[in-house]
Amino acid sequence: MPRTMAAMDIGIIGAGSLGTALGGRLRQAGHAIMYARGESAHLAAEGQEASAGSNADAAAFGEVTILAVPFGAIGCALAEAQPPEGRIIWTCVNALKPDYSGLAVGFDHSAAEEVARHAPGARVVAAVPPFADAIAAQRLSYDGDFAPSVFMCGDDPGAKAVVARLIGDLGAHPVDAGPLAVARLVEPAMMLLVTIAYAGVPRDVGLRLLER
Repeated sequence: MPRTMAAMDIGIIGAGSLGTALGGRLRQAGHAIMYARGESAHLAAEGQEASAGSNADAAAFGEVTILAVPFGAIGCALAEAQPPEGRIIWTCVNALKPDYSGLAVGFDHSAAEEVARHAPGARVVAAVPPFADAIAAQRLSYDGDFAPSVFMCGDDPGAKAVVARLIGDLGAHPVDAGPLAVARLVEPAMMLLVTIAYAGVPRDVGLRLLER
C-alpha cells in the first residue's frame, strides 16, 4: 500500500485480537506496522504484509509503540521492549482481571499509570479503543452514523495529538479526557462497556460523547 505524507512507523506489542485488528486497520490507512511477541506476531504479519520481531524491535521501529498486552504483562513487556527516550506509547491496556470479572485496580490507580511507571522516559497516552471485532470488520459506525468515542488521557499534548490522528484513522472519535491520571475514571467506564456487551447475548455496543 502506498505511504501517505502523514504515514508513520508503528510498533505493536501484543499481537492478540486487538493488536492484530489495530495493525490491520492502521496498515490500510497507509502506516507501516511491526508486530512483536512470538509466533502470533509472525502469523499476524504474514497475513497483513507487515513485519515481525521482538518487543525491543517493535519499540525501536515505531514512531509510536502501541501496547496491547494483558494488564499482568505490562512489566515484562516493557522490560523487554526498553522503549527509547521520548517515544510515544499508546497504551490500550485496561486493568482487567484475567477472568474479565472486574478491574484489578481502579479509582486510585490505573493500567495507564502502571505503563508510565515501567516506561519513565516515554510519552504515554492511554486510549482504550473499540472492540477488536468491530475494528477488524471496519464496522465502527452505529445508528445515526455515530462513530464510538475513544477517551484519551495523557500529560503530553503533542503525543495526544498523534494518537488522536491514529484513532481517527480507525474511524473512531477521539476525545481528550485530560491528564494521564484521568485513566482511573476512563478504565472503569470501559469495564462497564465490556459488562454490557457480554452480559447474556453478546451485543455490539460503543460509547459516544455528545456535546452542544
